Amino acid sequence: MNDPTEKFLRTFEEIKTEVNYLAGDPSSGSFELEKAAERDSVIARNRRLLKYIREVRNVLQHPNHKTPGDAVLVSETFLEEVEILLERLRNPPTANSVGVSLKQMMTASRADRLGDLADRMKKEGFSHVPILDENDAVIGVFNEAAVFDHLWAETETIVGREMEISEILPHCLLDADHTETFRFKKPGTKLDELAEIFRAVESSTTRVGAVFITASGSKSEPLQRLITPWDVLDSFRSNEK
Repeated sequence: MNDPTEKFLRTFEEIKTEVNYLAGDPSSGSFELEKAAERDSVIARNRRLLKYIREVRNVLQHPNHKTPGDAVLVSETFLEEVEILLERLRNPPTANSVGVSLKQMMTASRADRLGDLADRMKKEGFSHVPILDENDAVIGVFNEAAVFDHLWAETETIVGREMEISEILPHCLLDADHTETFRFKKPGTKLDELAEIFRAVESSTTRVGAVFITASGSKSEPLQRLITPWDVLDSFRSNEK
């Protein structure tokens, strides 16, 4: 066997160990892929590649041909792909690897003026601005939906640049009846789980617009990160390059 093939076989055994551990059956002599895919989102997302890796390993370990030498040879590039997958299984990307931290994000308070916020959002490209209390906990989100809800709440109403967030706060609250909802998760949440959250339809007209990261995933805790669907999509694109 050539060196990449030998490395591939060793790497497969390490992948098998990780898969069986995630399947909850670390002592199994079989490759518990299906069981692991039911329990782990990273395994489920890479299920097709893992099946292919298993098939290549079986061809190498259990040849049916009589001629000397290997029926297939593992290339350096394929070996690299397998090794990258092993690393993802051992250290799956989490919420801490995407989005923006509290120091980087634009936030608002009850006393901020709508005109100032709108100017900054337009200039810096923000679509969602978390409204924080004195302890940096999220109490609401300022976005276009909140402004429209305020406009339609009364028969006649005006939105002015000098208005403060506090004047439209009921329409910014997390439980306001918007087409977007918001979820809270902890820093170790896997990226694949976040992707499933954004893919899911909350109702016929509602989707998750952003995920807020706090120490234990409680909305009463100080905000640490803000993650949007685009952040997760960009991360997956980077991993696939």
